[in-house]
Amino acid sequence: MKKFSLFGALAAVAVLGVTSCGSSGSTVKVGLHANLGAGAGYSAINQGFMKDEGITAEAVVGDGSSLATQVIANQIQVSFMGGGVAWNYFTENSDIKIVALDNLTDDDRLIARKTGKGASLTINSSLEDIGEALKGSTVALDQTATPATFWTSLVTEVNKVLEPGDKIWYKQDDAKLPEGLTDADYVAANEVKVENVKNTNISTSAQTAKWDFVIAFAPVATQLEKDTANWKTVCKTSTHMADSYAPSTWAVNTTWLKDNEETFKKFMVALVKGMNYRNQHVAETCKDIEAVTAGQVAADSLTTDIAVWLSAEQQLELDSSGKMMKYVENIRNGQLAGANADKIVKSAKDACDFSYLIEACKTVLGK
Repeated sequence: MKKFSLFGALAAVAVLGVTSCGSSGSTVKVGLHANLGAGAGYSAINQGFMKDEGITAEAVVGDGSSLATQVIANQIQVSFMGGGVAWNYFTENSDIKIVALDNLTDDDRLIARKTGKGASLTINSSLEDIGEALKGSTVALDQTATPATFWTSLVTEVNKVLEPGDKIWYKQDDAKLPEGLTDADYVAANEVKVENVKNTNISTSAQTAKWDFVIAFAPVATQLEKDTANWKTVCKTSTHMADSYAPSTWAVNTTWLKDNEETFKKFMVALVKGMNYRNQHVAETCKDIEAVTAGQVAADSLTTDIAVWLSAEQQLELDSSGKMMKYVENIRNGQLAGANADKIVKSAKDACDFSYLIEACKTVLGK
């Protein structure tokens, strides 16, 4: 999910006191990114849904890696999690679990420089054509955020349509990725050079850097797309990888959960109410983000039309159709193709528990 730079005290990680009032022992520190991906949490706080459930919510606003570290250490109890740090769910001794999917985002996209190796590509180009253009190219992306998951999914989908010995690959920390290819597949001419660049730095650096492609999300992707003389989007999840959605998630510290199950159940009801609210009132959720961050994130800076903002009803549909677990498998498979593949031990099933989400959705819907 997209992230925005925070200023002042929010530039690192800030704990913001929230005006929701709860009973003793019902305080929950909640990790939030400064974007609509975490918007359900902001609305749950600012619209009073947490207060209604007797929960005192303390918002901890920060970047993905710092929030992941804190929820693992039980310094915060529940956190929104982006794809860049999702490998933490699958480590051998992980103390966190996926407890909810958040949204189906179409924000990340492969954007080609019009004078680069993707010059002939369009949004209608085939995966095979994209693979051929990527060979020998340079791609810039933020490996700590969702572009990392988008990239590994794209490589997987491209390689499905390419013949042995013709597949694309890349290096990360001297490791050849994706794993599982034969030695004959790691053809030098087919290597893609991947540069790790913070999303916030891509739009500025793109003016002078010799990148053929970038993978970016709003507002950077939007800025590049407006520069039609130099850049064009050639691939999105919705156009080329509709079965490979790897949604952002909500994580809970399992040690805390064992002793606070009733509090967590109430928290989840409030969070689902926040999801429903965002689904119907996206602009208002942007205002909730501005309010909770004390104006550090402006409501009008948030892009609203880049995802399906899941409601309680849609969550139940994902569960009954099997897509909820399919998307968790996608998250895991994306991590297996990434830099932390050697840390992936747990199965998708062992890394998640959606029972609290399903129960909360039914409660909110009166089922």
